[in-house]
Formats: sequence, structure tokens, C-alpha cells
Amino acid sequence: MQLKANSLLNRLNHTRLSRWVHDIRQCFYPFHNCNQLRDYIQQNQPDLILTVAHGELCWIAQQMSVQLGIPLVTFFHDWWPHLAYIHDWTQGVITRRFQRLYQQSQLTLCVSEGMRQALGTHSNAQVLFPIPDKSMIVTKTEKLTFGGKFKVIYAGIMAEIYSSMLQALYRSFQEISEIQLELLGPQPDWSKLVLEQVKAEGVYAGFIPRELLTNKLSQAHALLVVMSFEQRYKTRMQTSFPSKLVDYCQFGKPIIIWGPDYCSAVQWGRQYQSALVVTSPLEKDLVQAIRELATQPEKQNYLGNKALDWAKGMFNPEKIQQQFVDSLHDVANLSKGGQEVVF
Repeated sequence: MQLKANSLLNRLNHTRLSRWVHDIRQCFYPFHNCNQLRDYIQQNQPDLILTVAHGELCWIAQQMSVQLGIPLVTFFHDWWPHLAYIHDWTQGVITRRFQRLYQQSQLTLCVSEGMRQALGTHSNAQVLFPIPDKSMIVTKTEKLTFGGKFKVIYAGIMAEIYSSMLQALYRSFQEISEIQLELLGPQPDWSKLVLEQVKAEGVYAGFIPRELLTNKLSQAHALLVVMSFEQRYKTRMQTSFPSKLVDYCQFGKPIIIWGPDYCSAVQWGRQYQSALVVTSPLEKDLVQAIRELATQPEKQNYLGNKALDWAKGMFNPEKIQQQFVDSLHDVANLSKGGQEVVF
């Protein structure tokens, strides 16, 4: 089903007034024609309305829930007010709207404890981790060597907020022969010269198919998670939870987290002693920590086994899926006065 957006706003969205259009849609009203959607919902009488607090369609879901009296279930994966293409002066408006969406949802599924704490008290707010790919699950850790080199892999976005961190890390490893750094993911916004260098040196392998990615990650000695130290991204780092961390655990490899004290990934690593955590923004400190880990096989085994424990436990895809389904059943049954609802 296609929701028809306001034609005038659509045209203005392709002009220099685009940000103003987003201000209107995000902070006040999206101006979509929702008649077809409303008719569809009324005809089919769903038990729940499910949405993601991202973009502008979540506001429509909120509106339909209120108007039609159907419980709303909302995923909170990112701090949307800091991602929306709006003017700075509208941040307060969209943040309050974001928090109202949280309060008006009968069930909220937060990607991290940091997200739940940032959004505040709620009668039915749960932490639901990202679901990993089932094909990635391994059953044991492996001790591997690559010509004496300790191989560290980062898989993910290398542009925008992580660009400078990863470039600095690459430069730091250039003169270190015993560590092999490999970067996997979409092509970063680096200079042509640097891109040519990382490709020629075998550091950057590009965006590769899932099967090849799985093979590469299984051959690594350690897997790297990076979180930004920039103050302007603090809320995003506190509330988001990197899906790559959940995926990494499936391989039973030591996980290295490089980020500030307050970020969700570091909090997780420290609370459960499940990762090598480096909270210094200086890449030389990360390099030193990795060099030390490379000489500590017992610590490697310990961290690899901790990752595997999480893969079998809280990060197990079947358990996460079951938590999700059970949560939906609970809120649907409650709305029906205890009557059993079958999905």
C-alpha cells in the first residue's frame, strides 16, 4: 500500500526549501493522505499497529493508533531527532514528539538499556537486541595463525562519523608488522589516494557478499567495534547498540570495543566483562591494547568464549525472536481483556 504524500511538499522537497519541508513533516504533520490506510485498518481490524521510531511514517502509525483505538508497538533503534534532516531550532520539538510516541505506545522495544533510560519511565518498555543472522552461529572457538600476524577485522560503515577514526587507525598500523588490519564494508568517503593505498595493501576488501563475509570473520583473531568520541554524537552513542556486535559474537572471537565510556557498547563490554574495551580516543592506545592482546592467548580464549556464551544466550536469534513474539502476544491479549490472540 502506498501512502500519498502532499504533492506541493513533495515538489518543495526537491528545492532549497527541502529542510523546511522536513521541519514541517517531522515536527508538526506529515501531510499524507491516509484515507486508504485508515479504511484498510478498519476493514481488517488488526490486533496491533507496529512501527519503527524512524522517518515520518511512525507519526502516522501513532495517529492511527489513537484514532482507531488499536494498541501501538514501537521499535526504538536510533535516536531519530539527531538523524532527521531538520533545522537545529526544531530539535526540541521533534524530541518531545519522539518522547510522546514512546509514552503513547503500549509496548516499546528499545535496542539498548541506554535507549530505555534516555526515554524515561514506561509501564511496558523492554530491551530487544538486534537479531543476528542464524547462518553465522558457530559452536566453538578456533586458534588461528596467519604467518605470525594477529588479524583484526572491522566490518561496517567507514564513512561519516567513523571516517577519521578508521583512517587514523589504518595509518597507525602501517608500521606494525605483527598486526593485520582488514576493513570490510561500503566504500568510504576517503580520498582517492588513501583508497588506492588501502586496496593495494589488502587492508580494504570492499563490500562483500554475506557468504564471503562470514568466511572472513571466521578467520579473524579479533573483531572490532568502533563508536564515535565526538560530543555532538553523544546521545546517539549512548542509545544505539551496534548490530555488528551481536553478529560478531556468533563467531566466538574476542571482541574489541573502541569508544567513549558512556556509549552502550562499552557499557555492555564492561558490565559483563565480555570484550576488550578501549576508551581512549587516541588510536595509539588502541593499537597498544591490540598488541598486548595478540600476546595473550589465554585472554583471547576467555574473550572468545564470553562472546560465544552471548551468542548462545541473550544474542541467540531464536531467543530474541521468541521474546519479540511473546511481547506481542502479551500486549494483544491485554487489549482483548485476557482473550487469547493467535498470530
